[in-house]
Amino acid sequence: MPPNLSGISGYWETIFMAPKANLFVSGLLLLGLTAPSFARIGETMDEAVKRYGEVIRHGNIHGEELYSFKKSGFNILAHFHAGKIDRIMYSRESGSKLTDEEIDTLLKANNKGHPMNEDLPYIWVGKDVAATYSIWPRDVWHLDIKARAFGHRRILPKKATEKVKLEGF
Repeated sequence: MPPNLSGISGYWETIFMAPKANLFVSGLLLLGLTAPSFARIGETMDEAVKRYGEVIRHGNIHGEELYSFKKSGFNILAHFHAGKIDRIMYSRESGSKLTDEEIDTLLKANNKGHPMNEDLPYIWVGKDVAATYSIWPRDVWHLDIKARAFGHRRILPKKATEKVKLEGF
C-alpha cells in the first residue's frame, strides 16, 4: 500500500471560537493566502521548506517521488524534477472545497503572478502550467497544478510505446 502523502486520512478537529476571534483568524488566513506563502511551480526544495517547514512525509506513488507538507490547514503535495517543483497539489486538511479566492490566488502564484485562463469548469491553462480541481479519493477536493514539462515527460514514453504497437498497420 502506498504511503499516505496527502494527509487525506487525517481527521479534522473542530475548534469553537467566539465570533470576533473567528473573524480575526479568518482574516489572518485570507491575508496569508494573498501573500506569497505557498510554494510554487519551479521552486526548489529549500524554498518549499522555507515556506512550509520540514517535509512531513516522503515516498513514491506510481513511480513518482512525492513530498508532503502541512501549513495553515492545508495539505501540500509536491513532486520535484531536476531539483524544482513541477507538480503541486493543494487540499484542505478537512477535505472541503477551496474558495474561489483561494483557487485564484494559488493559480496566479503558480503562473508567475498572472491569472490562468479557465478553459472548462475546473480546468485552467497558464503560460507553462495547467491546473485541474477535482474531488478524488475519499471525497477530498484537490487543486492539481502541473508544469508543462511534467505532462511532456508523462506523455512521451506512452507515444513511443504506441508507435511500436502501430508498426505494420
